[in-house]
Amino acid sequence: LPIWQCEACGAQTCVGSREELRAGATDPAAVDALDDLHRPYIDRIELRCDCGGAMRRLPEVMDCWFDSGAMPYAQWHYPVEGRDTFARGFPADFICEAVDQTRGWFYTLHAEAVLLHAAVPDQVKENLCFRNVICLGHIQDDKGRKMSKSLGNVVEPMEVIDRHGADALRWYLFTATRPGEARRFSSDLVGESLRRFLLTLWNTYSFFVT
Repeated sequence: LPIWQCEACGAQTCVGSREELRAGATDPAAVDALDDLHRPYIDRIELRCDCGGAMRRLPEVMDCWFDSGAMPYAQWHYPVEGRDTFARGFPADFICEAVDQTRGWFYTLHAEAVLLHAAVPDQVKENLCFRNVICLGHIQDDKGRKMSKSLGNVVEPMEVIDRHGADALRWYLFTATRPGEARRFSSDLVGESLRRFLLTLWNTYSFFVT
């Protein structure tokens, strides 16, 4: 968090830019020398408090999803620049991600939009970040477990394509479940969809053209 607290009186200040950091620093040259404003380098910077005391950065960190939630603003370097570009594209018409983003990206996008709309309603004119959303289900292994390196159950898609073909993979993913539901995935399941539909379709076509 870019928040400094006075060791003497407890006053706090939130720094919003390198320029603000330099202006309040007891040693502006130390700010100029920083190539990276992240921890642990930023912790070397001490600010002056109005009471005459020294202000040091609070050690707490924020959930990393709030970085992701700042995407609509950070991608255009808003509000420092890119205000017109930001205004044309905010809020987004459509967003799509997996269902676990309801507690991650989807939430922080809206939470930050609500906070910024309350703070600067003339700039962030709506308290939502997107108008429409599709949540996709997870792709699981053939036993219904989440794919992970620790379980060793990750299926390499290119191996499936080499074995059964891209159309068989597309057809299986299209027909296995509805878009919002989790689906099981394995090379054998793709092969089954190939045998049950695509080969039958191909054999029927071959019968009529030969």
